[in-house]
Amino acid sequence: MKTIAFFNNIHSSAIWHQLSASMREDGIILLTFGFGSEKALVEAMEKGEIDILLTNVSRDMPGFSGLHESMVKVPVRVGLGSGLPSGFSTFSEEETDAISRYFEVLSTDNFRLGLRRLAGLDHAPCMEVSGSGIYHPDAEDRFSDALSYRNWLERKNRLTPGAQVAGIIMHYSQLAEGNHADIDALIRELEAQRVVPFCVFCDSMQESTADRDTLYPWYRFFRAGELRPDIILNFLMGRLIASAEDRDILNDLDVPVMQLIRNFTLSPEQWLEDPVGISAMSLTHSLVQPEMFGVIDPMMVAGSKRNPGDPYTVFTAVPIPERIRMVVRRARRWVRLRRLPNSEKRVAVVLHNSPCKGVESTVGMAAGLDTFESLVRLLRRMQEEGYHVGAVPENGKALLDMIQERKALHEFRWTTVDEIVRKGGVLHTMTRREYEIRFNVLDATVREKVNTDWGEFPGQGMAWKKGGDDVLLVTGLRFGNVFVMAQPKRGCYGARCDGEVCRILHDPDIAPPHQWLATYFWIREQADAVIHFGTSGALEYLPGKRAVLSGNCFSDISLGDLPNIYPYIMDVPGEGMTAKRRGRAVIVDHLTPASRPAPVSEELASFEEMLAEYRRASDGNERSRLESIGNAMLDPAVKLRFLDEGATVDDLHEGIERFSRQIERVKRSMVPDGMHLFGSVPDQRAVAAMILSAVPRSSLEMSSYEDIAGCHPSPGENVFEKALEVVMAVIDDSASRDDMAASIGRLPSGLKRWCRNMADSIAQAAGETDSLLRALDGGYVEAGLAGAPSSGKPDVLPSGRNFFAADIMTMPTDAAWEVGRNLADQLLARFYREEGRFPESIGLSLWSSDAFKSDGETLAQIFHLLGVAPLRQANGRVNNVGVIPAEKLVVDIGGVRMSRPRVDATIETSSIVRDMLPHFIALIDKAVSAVSELDESLEVNFVRKHTLEQLAALQAELAEEMDESALQRLALFRVFSSAPGSYGSGVGLMLDASAWESEHDLGEAYINQTGFAYGGAQLDAGRRAHDLLADQLSRIDVTCIKQTAAEYDALDCGCYASSAGGMTSAVSSLSGKKPKTWWIDSTVPGENDIRDFRDEIDRSTRAKLFNRDWIERMKAFGFKGAQSFAAQVNTLFKWSATTGEVENRVFDGVVETYVADAQNREWLREQNPYAFEEITRRLLEAEARGLWKASDDLLEEVRSAALILEGDLEERIGDVDEDFQGSRVEVFTRKDVDLWKTEWKMPAKKDNA
Repeated sequence: MKTIAFFNNIHSSAIWHQLSASMREDGIILLTFGFGSEKALVEAMEKGEIDILLTNVSRDMPGFSGLHESMVKVPVRVGLGSGLPSGFSTFSEEETDAISRYFEVLSTDNFRLGLRRLAGLDHAPCMEVSGSGIYHPDAEDRFSDALSYRNWLERKNRLTPGAQVAGIIMHYSQLAEGNHADIDALIRELEAQRVVPFCVFCDSMQESTADRDTLYPWYRFFRAGELRPDIILNFLMGRLIASAEDRDILNDLDVPVMQLIRNFTLSPEQWLEDPVGISAMSLTHSLVQPEMFGVIDPMMVAGSKRNPGDPYTVFTAVPIPERIRMVVRRARRWVRLRRLPNSEKRVAVVLHNSPCKGVESTVGMAAGLDTFESLVRLLRRMQEEGYHVGAVPENGKALLDMIQERKALHEFRWTTVDEIVRKGGVLHTMTRREYEIRFNVLDATVREKVNTDWGEFPGQGMAWKKGGDDVLLVTGLRFGNVFVMAQPKRGCYGARCDGEVCRILHDPDIAPPHQWLATYFWIREQADAVIHFGTSGALEYLPGKRAVLSGNCFSDISLGDLPNIYPYIMDVPGEGMTAKRRGRAVIVDHLTPASRPAPVSEELASFEEMLAEYRRASDGNERSRLESIGNAMLDPAVKLRFLDEGATVDDLHEGIERFSRQIERVKRSMVPDGMHLFGSVPDQRAVAAMILSAVPRSSLEMSSYEDIAGCHPSPGENVFEKALEVVMAVIDDSASRDDMAASIGRLPSGLKRWCRNMADSIAQAAGETDSLLRALDGGYVEAGLAGAPSSGKPDVLPSGRNFFAADIMTMPTDAAWEVGRNLADQLLARFYREEGRFPESIGLSLWSSDAFKSDGETLAQIFHLLGVAPLRQANGRVNNVGVIPAEKLVVDIGGVRMSRPRVDATIETSSIVRDMLPHFIALIDKAVSAVSELDESLEVNFVRKHTLEQLAALQAELAEEMDESALQRLALFRVFSSAPGSYGSGVGLMLDASAWESEHDLGEAYINQTGFAYGGAQLDAGRRAHDLLADQLSRIDVTCIKQTAAEYDALDCGCYASSAGGMTSAVSSLSGKKPKTWWIDSTVPGENDIRDFRDEIDRSTRAKLFNRDWIERMKAFGFKGAQSFAAQVNTLFKWSATTGEVENRVFDGVVETYVADAQNREWLREQNPYAFEEITRRLLEAEARGLWKASDDLLEEVRSAALILEGDLEERIGDVDEDFQGSRVEVFTRKDVDLWKTEWKMPAKKDNA
């Protein structure tokens, strides 16, 4: 007997396993080893148990050098491929090539012959086997060309004229191994639904060739012409094509490419029950990599089973019939779009709103997009393309007015069901019979959940009596074959917003209500496609798996087989990938608005000049002049809200340096310059601003505003403005002044070329509408990297593409590691300066924006706090961490280098990080485990200290219920998020619904929502760990969150206030003292800043909310501009409630700017009175809760405005029969609501120190 070992990555493990048993009859013991079994292989080689070694690994694999030392001890060796060192094989080059041919293409027969040849046994020559061709389970043989297959179909009467054709791409290994039950099931189902299957199999890409027909056999077959596919169903994992340059082959085929996935670890039954649905490894290979080439609609079509005793890598695919039927239904819907004339296509356009902020004020919410004007322009373009769109409104405001006048919305504070019916906002009334025909086909578990959560039909919300019978209202407007609709309310009911009707606050996992389902049932049947118009809605955040959903996940139930097209802002890939993976979205990304430095008002500029004069007097020790300047500065300092009313000159003297820092931060702030019009190219000035804002993050030779402005023929103090003029001259020299020619000549040629290329790419924004219409034609939408133009990455342009996210496996990048280390050291140094000690534990919020906007800077900061560093493989990917020796952990404090401890971290992640970035969580988990095991003093290793403390507490409490290993696992958790399949923020909902009385309520909601622990293993995804989280929060010294990008700030997203603010509330409630609350900013390259949260609120409000220039620019967008003002005030309220860090004068500033200012007040009252009502209501609530100590005159301004608004809005409603809440604030907390689910309750209140 001879022992032959085969070592590779076991892509074809089934064939080798099948051979292992049969080769013994030939006198050969066949052993197979894959990555992960290197230790066993080395042991066998060192013991001399292997006679012949066959391998195709590469010298680039991790740990190869040590492995190679043992490999060369095997007497007979064959290296397959070119990845091994020269001389590895013990055969001649000619003989090695001859042997290798047996193993080039998967074939049980050839492999057997090759092994016999290696063993010196009789063998036949290598047989010809093709790794590519066309497969059909009923055909006696495989087909080598499309014509032969077409002829076979015709002979078998399986091809009818005009039939839909579905191309299938499968890996040849599935055929070679005989493991293709899922492929066969798909082919059968396609034929059952009268679709012609065109199944092409191919081997792995041979990237050594440039010949596309060889590289992509499927492309060769599909473009041959004998049988052109209308859609492609792709089973391949990894990259669909070899390089970005080859993406044009998908444009050439111009058909949608659906991604079909196998679950390699779970049976169909297990997968259906699993809340996660797809492993981290499968997420990467089966979804992330194919997404780079524009695949859509990922679907799980098979589970797996294993026979007892088989290796882990050997499995049999088991089809999931329901999913396969849905694949075919969805494919048919996409093909229908290809075949249907535009004049017959029916399209539903769903506008987003935020019910918890106000249905009436937020309809049409879309990040960075002028929604209504964009939609009207789209309708006009559709009309030009032959769509029946009826009478298109004159402009965006006319469309909005129609929605508001007809109340084509949903019930809320100022809207009742009878008003909607009376004013004509109803598209359809769905009867019980209609609804139950559709509802009763859902799985029994789904029906039970909906009925348990909401009661049986009609449930709660949007129900109406018609002829004495209950009906559900489907609301919206009709324009020919186009329906414009507001997205239904996802988790609340009634003409109210409070802690009683906000059911999603009581239960984050609550099903969507009957009216939500009724609306989407109607859309599915009335429309050929749906467009969710703008970023972002609730559909993709319904309960269900994290990606690749089942038919029991509510996002999947809502859409059914309907194509979903989603115009989406290009710089929020985390949310966008959620829309793709959970909402089946074909993304059509659009430009962000241009950004520019926050304008400085004349008053602020004058005050800055006074500060400069003050410093000059101080430097000259001119005391009398200092006193005079100080007296002159006092009133402006109070008026500009640097100081409170009643401040003294002494207060001013103490604040001089702080005032200068505050002004400088404002000047460095970038603010959006309006909103983007979908499908429109920005004007020249906006294009130049986009280019210029990208310069500091580019790798250009001249990469600062100052350098570029220095080339201007007449430099001035406004550096950005001068640099902007230079860039405008570069991208359009025909429009530049004569004296700019010399300036342009002084610029580096690389910069000029880069600017012009960027301008050309931005100008392709007109293609956004083309891409959307291509999707509506059932065509292919090209893929592109997500990100903002300001990132400095040219690859994010042009817009109009189906974006994908950057490769998270390479994060943190080297640059991000340097920034993260610096931020960690800054944090520790600042804390030490303030407290005379180092912190033991830091609380951080980790968002997907850390990956997709800053390449993992927060992750790197966490690593450095823990005292570990990322370990990068040769391919650039980070797969582990290495412990930094304690003696190398030093930090510079005031010029003195000090040893510092390993600092613990409790990390709260968003649901998007939980679902889309499991790699980050796994790396943190590895880091905590490694550091906790170090034999170090607890005084220098706070991570180990807290792990041991947690373990002791868990042992005392749970020793009888859990074994020691399970307790140790629990003690190591540091990452927490919401429960698997759950989305949203309990704290945010509680604040929106005014459903709280104290900080304790907010802290309790935070822990209930976030108390699920996550680790690196799939079994560690969402352990209930509320007590563990509470214990960790109780010892936190600092909570912090990092700014995502220069153009976003603390007031741009209420989610930040709910998460980071919620953590602060919980820490304060548990510990009895306020933690430090810090804002981290690394948006200006080389100028990292960690500041008190009060300073960030000051910067944010000065840069935008109180900035007259920004306000006037936003007012140009009417209703949407007012939305922005109200949203920022609402977020300000949330930060105040959760952190207590919003100073009185900030609320004063809101009143002075938006209420007391007659011009702004009347503008808000006219453009969006609902948004204005929310501003006044939040101000009054802040005052009532003690968050704002209002002066009598300012409070009276708010009360007076609120009273006038109440009259205005009641007049708008008119006579209605139903009650509505209006501007009342009614507080219902947990103790008032029986349905409120609470797993964890806050201990008795501690006194805050």
